[in-house]
Amino acid sequence: MAAKNRPYEQFGTFILFKKLDTDSLGELWRAARLDGSTLSPMLALRRMSGGNRPAMTQSASEASQLVPLLSGTTFAKDQTIGVIDGIPFVAHEYSGGRSLRHIVDRARGEAGTTPNPVPLDQAIVIAEKIALSLATTADLRYLGNRLSHGALIPQFVWITDEGEIRVAGQQLGKGIVASMADSKVAAELGRYFPAEYRSSGEITKTTDVYSLGAILYLLITGNEPPDAATASAFTQTVRAARTFSGQPLPDDLRTILEKSLAIDPNARYASIGDMKQVLSALVHGGSYSASTFNLAFYLSNLLKKELEGEPLEIEKELKVNVAAYAAAPAPSPAPADNMFSTIPQAKSRVPLIAIAAAAVIAVAAGAFFFLKPKTKPQPPAVRTAVVPSKPKIISQPVIAAAPASTATSTIDPSAQKKAFEAAVEQKMQEEMMKLQSDMNKQLKQQQSKNAPVQTASVISTAPVSQPEDRGAAAALDQRRVAARQEAQPPAQTAAQQTPALTQSQPAVVPPVAQAQAVTIHEGDVVDVTELDKVPEPLSAIRPFYPPLAAQQRVQTTIILSALISETGDVTDVKILRGDARFGFNDAATRAIRAVRFTPPMKDGKRVKTWRPQSITFKM
Repeated sequence: MAAKNRPYEQFGTFILFKKLDTDSLGELWRAARLDGSTLSPMLALRRMSGGNRPAMTQSASEASQLVPLLSGTTFAKDQTIGVIDGIPFVAHEYSGGRSLRHIVDRARGEAGTTPNPVPLDQAIVIAEKIALSLATTADLRYLGNRLSHGALIPQFVWITDEGEIRVAGQQLGKGIVASMADSKVAAELGRYFPAEYRSSGEITKTTDVYSLGAILYLLITGNEPPDAATASAFTQTVRAARTFSGQPLPDDLRTILEKSLAIDPNARYASIGDMKQVLSALVHGGSYSASTFNLAFYLSNLLKKELEGEPLEIEKELKVNVAAYAAAPAPSPAPADNMFSTIPQAKSRVPLIAIAAAAVIAVAAGAFFFLKPKTKPQPPAVRTAVVPSKPKIISQPVIAAAPASTATSTIDPSAQKKAFEAAVEQKMQEEMMKLQSDMNKQLKQQQSKNAPVQTASVISTAPVSQPEDRGAAAALDQRRVAARQEAQPPAQTAAQQTPALTQSQPAVVPPVAQAQAVTIHEGDVVDVTELDKVPEPLSAIRPFYPPLAAQQRVQTTIILSALISETGDVTDVKILRGDARFGFNDAATRAIRAVRFTPPMKDGKRVKTWRPQSITFKM
């Protein structure tokens, strides 16, 4: 029994406050990490005490070196994987969320709650975000090894109270597959892995495809996916599936389920990237209307009872006597031994963290130094002018993603500061905005109806494009007015221009009035220079340095433009000035796609905009 001065269980450097769930792998806790005499923000900590403990421990030790390299809005934030007292664990930011396992159980009406099926459009959004995370992982390689998740189960999908979908538990697949010898684990988790993976333990390009198909089946139907290893009519079960609410499955969703859950690996989508494209087409195709806001609203209703008292619980937990726990000896995490063990910085991260902190300070100082000379006290206007080249992405994230042999020798505060200043030089700004302007002109030629602000400027500056055949007398009057205006002083011209035009050619007035009275609607595409509020990234943009380019110390700058939606999502990316070598273009595109932004704003409305961004790969 816990002592009065230590009312909560301690797990290494963590304090476990409340048990949220229990399954065959272990327990999920709301916890916090002891940082000296203070507590970290709340964490979700899954302590994996079940299954094949040695195999799970080995997988956790290997994964502990990988997760620091994973960054982006689709990965669990501040994720840590390790081993304490021989027990593997996964911890990440809490954010008031719940696991997908917990959410589906509540949606089905378990634990005495009223059933509240996951809406079909929300199920597709969740699957699409998971697919993005898996595809991003699949694009990463180290020393020739392609990375994959390999352990996608509902327990490792975390949905925050704001509707963000984040994936955790990467690289734990071998331990979970080895745990299938436990009948309880096999019955609960085996259905999320293809039969060939369970028998061989080897991950292929279609392993995550199958796992995501099983997750999608769970979301759409509300039922556990059939187990290919035991179901006698597996294919027929998939085809006969119905939605959570009992309706027949739409044909497009049935096709995705059949192709992803095919028993034959060759019949599945060739890669998780291919499946992601299909899901994205559904999300953005118009047949299903969903957003993370709708998901957040659904979750608030679904989990209302259990979340009502949570703020008070957390407030109480954060007031715990930290000194009582800090005085207790904390076990050290088990050392890692895996394919990443040859990375020099993996042996000790303290110097790297210190250097990174110094780099951040240097970057902040550089930003202050650069912005301070702006004498006009109009912070929003100044920020709008330089936002497109926000250089967070240039230094620290890129170097962190580079192989250790180059990264450890190039992390230098002065170099970080120079990179920052170089990125915001006026020359780069002008070039980037020129490329953006050229792209806008091309887009306007293709389709101008979605850009009311741009169209308005064309109308107001080019009144000569009025319909012809107004009559000879009207044309003559118009020419006379123009002649008088050229002969008059500027002041007189300005004073008499409107009456003259109104008297001689009334048809000229409506376009001018139209330009002044253009109404901005939600979702319109507006030029980034015309916005009242330019979209800002909600997290650092962290491009992954292509390994071969890093080995050869190749440097380049990619300029691209991202279409930011009214919800802050990146829905399209165009390369304005690229570099086809070594995969630089793909690395830059993936980095910007993984980030979510604040919504672009114009006249109090959320709109869309093409936001230019430069990404420098610098050693």
